[in-house]
Amino acid sequence: MAPLIRKLISSPLFSNLLHHKPSTLVRSFSTNYHLMFDSNDEMCSINSHGGSMSRTDQFNARRGTYDQITDYPWQREGPQGTYEAKRVDEGLFVRIDMPGIDKKKVKINVEDDSLIIKGEGVKESEHECSGRTYVGSIDLCPNFFKLDEAKAEMRNGVLRLLIPKIKDGQQSKTISEISVD
Repeated sequence: MAPLIRKLISSPLFSNLLHHKPSTLVRSFSTNYHLMFDSNDEMCSINSHGGSMSRTDQFNARRGTYDQITDYPWQREGPQGTYEAKRVDEGLFVRIDMPGIDKKKVKINVEDDSLIIKGEGVKESEHECSGRTYVGSIDLCPNFFKLDEAKAEMRNGVLRLLIPKIKDGQQSKTISEISVD
């Protein structure tokens, strides 16, 4: 038995396991597409930073976008993916799934024409490592949306934003935060 243990301990496999340093894996995915567009196009982007993947989805607000990567395996009906953004008559509608997050723990900060969205959950069980945390941003096309009139509501772990479009002759006031109802 002792020679077998000595042989195992001296093997390169055991040495690699013993002295292994965890590697960091960072995956990045971009759904950016480059189109010819003029200054009247409403180009926006959603930047999500979760898990081991950060990604940017650039889109024209008229066409909208949705999460084409993540599907919920238990979901049978309804909007797929973790987010969607689309142009509606009133402006831009955005839905972001943030399960496990209470509306009091969601913050939407405004920096120039970008919304920085953060949500922090709490550890619900002794068996969980930690609470969930969500971070992302939405870069809006300048001078198209009235951020000072944006409405945000959080219900059942889903954040919904409606950002009105600027009408002719209007200007958006500078704000630093959007409250979540």
